[in-house]
Amino acid sequence: MAMVASAMASSIIGSINQSSDAADANNKFYKGLCDYVEANAQVFYAWSATTPPPASVPDPMVVIQAKIKTSGSLSPSGATDCASALSAFASTLNSNASLWVIQWPTGFALSPAFVIPTITFTPSMADNQQSAMTHICQEIINGLKKATPTASGSHGSFIGVASFTSIL
Repeated sequence: MAMVASAMASSIIGSINQSSDAADANNKFYKGLCDYVEANAQVFYAWSATTPPPASVPDPMVVIQAKIKTSGSLSPSGATDCASALSAFASTLNSNASLWVIQWPTGFALSPAFVIPTITFTPSMADNQQSAMTHICQEIINGLKKATPTASGSHGSFIGVASFTSIL
């Protein structure tokens, strides 16, 4: 399943609307975001590998489908306006690369796992919660899709390089 901004937004809003206070809403926002990305992001790499010389037999596996694994938490920013809150959120996502890592399929040992691109947020000027959250979610998805990492390592006896191709 691919990531869809409106579905991500609905999932997050459903979590937030069950909150008892602002701190709880903040935690549920981040958990809703992470749960959605983990369940729906499909990450693809082109894989080029061979066994060590002298044989140098190519790996028949040429495409890797991986998943994103998330961790950490989102601290309340203390922001009192939308622009400051979005800036604080972007800073948290962009400064902590360990929040987003690639979970490789069984048998692959590759690194670096994932380099999240810089995500920026702009005010949506939306007049309702669903539209505003969909705008934020689309910017997260757009940012993730700009990732261009490569990773090197092994797949069983094969040694090679994985080149990022896309996130759906």
